[in-house]
Amino acid sequence: MRQLIGDDIQLIKQFEIDFLKQAKQSLGKIVKLFNEGNIKPIQEEAHFLKTSAKAIGAEQTADLLQELEMLSLEQNIAGCGKLIQSVSQSVKLVHGEIVNGHQPRHAIQSSP
Repeated sequence: MRQLIGDDIQLIKQFEIDFLKQAKQSLGKIVKLFNEGNIKPIQEEAHFLKTSAKAIGAEQTADLLQELEMLSLEQNIAGCGKLIQSVSQSVKLVHGEIVNGHQPRHAIQSSP
């Protein structure tokens, strides 16, 4: 993200806060869709959130959302259920990093 906006700490923090707000809303929609058995539309919401996760450096979260996109297109209900839980946990990790003043990428990048 710094490559795009430089070292403006306030702007970076605002992007992170915006991501957390968006994640809360998107996860709420994803859970609602899942509970209604409406699996295919989850793809669009997961894609939307994935883009924001990548923008703040939350690579693990973005990777999980990519998987969720694919599984929702396949209408894999069990897989989606598990991934929704994983995404939720990953977003909680991102939240912890942000509120503790760390950049999200330190604790949540994908494993090699």
